[in-house]
Amino acid sequence: MAAGDPMLVTRSNGNRVYTLDDRPALDVYLERLSTQLDDLDEEALTQLALTHPLGVSRPAGEEQVRFIGGGDFGERSLGCIAAVPQGALVRIMEGDARSVLDATDAACHDSLAALQGRPPLGILAFDCVARRGVLGEDRIQTEIGRLAARVGGAPVAGFYTYGEIARTRGIGGFHNQTLVVLSIG
Repeated sequence: MAAGDPMLVTRSNGNRVYTLDDRPALDVYLERLSTQLDDLDEEALTQLALTHPLGVSRPAGEEQVRFIGGGDFGERSLGCIAAVPQGALVRIMEGDARSVLDATDAACHDSLAALQGRPPLGILAFDCVARRGVLGEDRIQTEIGRLAARVGGAPVAGFYTYGEIARTRGIGGFHNQTLVVLSIG
């Protein structure tokens, strides 16, 4: 879910975001989250970023999630796991274990709907490793159980990935912190 006003990426190169709204990206990011740079080290920034990635605005209101893998405290930039184009509008996203599990239900529902009422023979789940960090070990089993409960005894298999690409329309899409479910019927 998007939180707060959009920001313009005024300087970036690949997956490194140097400035947002013509100010150091790390400073803007932390201000928007009411967090002080003095309160953070690299590990604390990574933990904060697990539940506060960047959403890159796309046509038709879609947001492509970019996990922030760290920051450069000297140059006050953000390092994302995937490219963030200069000139893009971004928002800080918010999520937690509950929203991750709700998204699990939605992804499974959408995948099963494509079978048009036929029972699945099985499902494959491609789960971003960053979601694992949000869920923690206890809730990983909850996520697997939720998938299994929706498929009526059909086999469930999956693995953790680095960025998911599963377009049902359009030409491109790279997302972090997502789950792609493929129902086989």
